[in-house]
Amino acid sequence: MRISKREFLGCGAAATLAASCGFPGLAAARSRAPLTSDVGKLDKVLVHSHKATNGITTQFGRDLIPNVDFSPVDAEAQHSGLNDLLRQSGAELVEVVDALNAARQATLASGIWEAWVDATYPRLGASPNDITAEVIMGHDKDWLCRLDSEGNYDHFVDNLNATMWTRDSAFMTPKGLVICNSASSSRGRENMLLRFIYRYSPMLSDVPIALDAVEQGFIIEGGDAMVVDEKTMFLGVGNRTSPEAGATLARSLDMDIYTVQIGTPEYLREAYPGEKRDFSDLALLFLHLDTSFTLVGPKHALSLPYIFEAEHAEDNPLARYIRGAVRQSILPEEDAKQGLELLKGVGTLTRYAAESGKAEKIEGMKLVDFCRDQGYRITNTGGAIPKGDEAAFEHFMRVTYPEQRRQASNVVQALPGRVIAYEGNPATIAALRADGIAVDTFPGRELWNWHGGPHCLTQPLLRS
Repeated sequence: MRISKREFLGCGAAATLAASCGFPGLAAARSRAPLTSDVGKLDKVLVHSHKATNGITTQFGRDLIPNVDFSPVDAEAQHSGLNDLLRQSGAELVEVVDALNAARQATLASGIWEAWVDATYPRLGASPNDITAEVIMGHDKDWLCRLDSEGNYDHFVDNLNATMWTRDSAFMTPKGLVICNSASSSRGRENMLLRFIYRYSPMLSDVPIALDAVEQGFIIEGGDAMVVDEKTMFLGVGNRTSPEAGATLARSLDMDIYTVQIGTPEYLREAYPGEKRDFSDLALLFLHLDTSFTLVGPKHALSLPYIFEAEHAEDNPLARYIRGAVRQSILPEEDAKQGLELLKGVGTLTRYAAESGKAEKIEGMKLVDFCRDQGYRITNTGGAIPKGDEAAFEHFMRVTYPEQRRQASNVVQALPGRVIAYEGNPATIAALRADGIAVDTFPGRELWNWHGGPHCLTQPLLRS
């Protein structure tokens, strides 16, 4: 049976597509949970390796010629360094481009591939069946830097470099995968691509799908989600994930969802074309929860100090810097006011009860306070805090903050007792090792510049 473009576009929801188009629906659940927390042995992981041949521009970009201020060759080598460490740990790597090609082969005869390419990438020409995953992902040089009949640049292939942050497009839970839905127009295309490969790629046919945020219509990115155990999840909200996601996940996954405020909006929606978003330094500092807080072992977390503690809600190095900077006319007063209000709220918690989704504000504590109350060990990004106000301030500004910007808080565990991290953050690495965590490192200069780390670059599918 072949399917037309009109029929394909009419099959928007997964259930409708399965029923109307004659293809399997969501994968059946495993006999055991795919994972029970964000730590443990990583058995299978989805990655999208950066390639130096990726497209030069995107329909959604604002720069005249994007990505000219970094080295794509170095970025490819650095991403390869992460993959080597993952393989050495015993993890099976599934590449997005391979999974997409497998989905292509599985759907060519039915017409699904032709309809999907024609609907999603209409500029790729009149012969969608000739289009490969390499073309779509910007790996085929023959489709890059083309000129039209008048000798001007002819855009065919979008830059999908951000797809390398596979954690954001979907994340695994004890009940199965949650397919994410980004507010960003460009990253929304990643969500649609991932939906396609999870539905049709034989390489991912054993992955159970628990929830599809695109179908449900709420905004969420996987870098904000951290599975604590079979019944508990931390979820960063207010920046790239809408607070309303907490109640939806609690009801759908039957888990207690603790939302962690990392931004200020009460809800998020998809961006309008050309709409500007807040990309201030503070917004980037708390882009996702995993930007500043990750789990490194059972009841052991790596966290940016001060910010996730109620005691320092209004008295922390960043607040001290902002107040001094506005007094000396370094920062505009309105920007400073918004920044201080953001810092005051970052880390505050709301619990959404499993099954019911009922909300309960956690008073008097922030995320790190809550973790300590539960018996967690906390390792500080940047290492131990010196005594004395000026010494502590200097340490934060000269050691902690620069390492935080180099994604020192953003690590991933591939083996129990070991994490993978960027090299170049010696104070944080030393602090982890002092707290009993082995650290494997790889160069990441071209990768951390895009505000993501090893946790963002990996989408765990199966953990022991």
